[in-house]
Amino acid sequence: MRIGLISDTEGNARALAAALAGIRSHSPDVIVYAGDILDNPFSPEPPAETISQLRADDIRAIPGNRDRYLIDWGTPRWSHTLWMRLRRSDPPGPWLEQTAAGQAALSADELSWLRSLPEEFLLTDGVYVCHGMPGNPWNTFWPAHPTYDGNLTAAERAASLQLLARADASVVLCGHAPEPAEYHDVLPDGRPLHIVRAGQRSDTEVNYAILTHRQQWEVTRHAAGIRA
Repeated sequence: MRIGLISDTEGNARALAAALAGIRSHSPDVIVYAGDILDNPFSPEPPAETISQLRADDIRAIPGNRDRYLIDWGTPRWSHTLWMRLRRSDPPGPWLEQTAAGQAALSADELSWLRSLPEEFLLTDGVYVCHGMPGNPWNTFWPAHPTYDGNLTAAERAASLQLLARADASVVLCGHAPEPAEYHDVLPDGRPLHIVRAGQRSDTEVNYAILTHRQQWEVTRHAAGIRA
């Protein structure tokens, strides 16, 4: 099996197109998009240009923390989403007050599609897909950033590892933070855990990963140029 991994293009349709073209040149069985599909409140390019690309049959996508604002505004879940962001160590910017306007820029069909996405999922035996850390798209603990993840406790970290152990996962595909591109941890039962991130993105280049399963998962990293 071969998996292509991309994430965090944040409404940049040109970056997404470049990454998808690069990934498809490797003939993957499935492409995983690990969240932050759009930016909040407004994407740099029309949301439809990003969403139309991700609705392809060979792509499995999840929302990221930026998408959750747009998905949850005006729903009963908004209070939980707001709480998850406010509990993080760094304060939110003024963009938070524009979430309603950002959601209004989406068509009803685009918003419905975003809301239909699974938050996280087990892709295949042993391979789990999430945005930041399992159960929490706002934080990461691989490794925890002293500013953005200063709110995390040892109990929360342990809960995420237990979640993965219960899912029988040994590989995690994620985004949220660009580095380290790969990280190794240990599950509560002592099994090794391999975390793979999609990678960096700049104004001119977007990174993606290709995972190929032979006797074990092998990871190669690639970059695609973004057209001007």
